[in-house]
Amino acid sequence: MNGVCCSTPRRVGVGCTAPFICGRERSSSLRLAPPRALQTVSVEEGKKLMDRSSYKFLDMRSSTEYSEEHLTKPPRCSVNVPWEGSAGDWVASVSGQFPNRATGLLVACADGGATSAQAAEALVDAGYSSAFQVEGGFSGWTQVFSTSGRRKPPPGRWVSTGKEALKSGLNIPGVAESYDEGGNLITARYAEGLRDGQALPPSSG
Repeated sequence: MNGVCCSTPRRVGVGCTAPFICGRERSSSLRLAPPRALQTVSVEEGKKLMDRSSYKFLDMRSSTEYSEEHLTKPPRCSVNVPWEGSAGDWVASVSGQFPNRATGLLVACADGGATSAQAAEALVDAGYSSAFQVEGGFSGWTQVFSTSGRRKPPPGRWVSTGKEALKSGLNIPGVAESYDEGGNLITARYAEGLRDGQALPPSSG
């Protein structure tokens, strides 16, 4: 029949396109909402949110793993709420820590897998509008940044701290000497009136 919903019961919006139900216009509130995409951020994006917008790093790992290693800077940036029990129980624990549903949260498990995806979705369903899953989780984060917030060099790249050469130079003739002269041994030799290959005289101090 034109204008009347088909007689076979079906979910609204699935296989039924009639504009009326039992002669009444279908309410817009009965329309199915589009599926919500999971909100994720990369490690780089998460670090910016933490530094610039005071987002909290919600660490889902066990309390033992957290006590062994966790983010320490910025101060009080990390909170440990282990994933235990049901999703509802976990969300209740998070609510105890962050009652304000507008709090920015970076949700991270050990590896950024299905656990943190489920957790982030549960938080969004509970009304946390700024909850994001961290891609790669805690492991991915610490591959890019140290727990104190410093960027790590790419794998295989050696970065001097300024101490290695001095330490090595103590056992290599002339190198430690160059450090004593501010790293400019040649200028120091000429200042003493020495030729190349001649040693500096012992310090009188």
